[in-house]
Amino acid sequence: MSAERERLEQRKALLVARSELERMQLALTVHRLRERVAPDARKGAEDGASRPARIAAAIVAVGVPLLGRRQLGRLLRGASIAMTAARVVRNWRG
Repeated sequence: MSAERERLEQRKALLVARSELERMQLALTVHRLRERVAPDARKGAEDGASRPARIAAAIVAVGVPLLGRRQLGRLLRGASIAMTAARVVRNWRG
């Protein structure tokens, strides 16, 4: 019985360590994404990329692993068509 309890305690410690590692990896990913989208004002625009370009790169970097290339493409295509239609309607009214 003691060996079983020891095995369970080791398994619990391993699961806790894995969850901490995943939490730290997620925090690092969020930090990197935040830097890419809204870099520190002190740094300036050293890389030459505009803010919309950085936002687009961040959306692709996060969207492809989450949704897949094909699904993200469909989503972005639909958003593009909707934005174009809204712009046409807005210009037509004004």
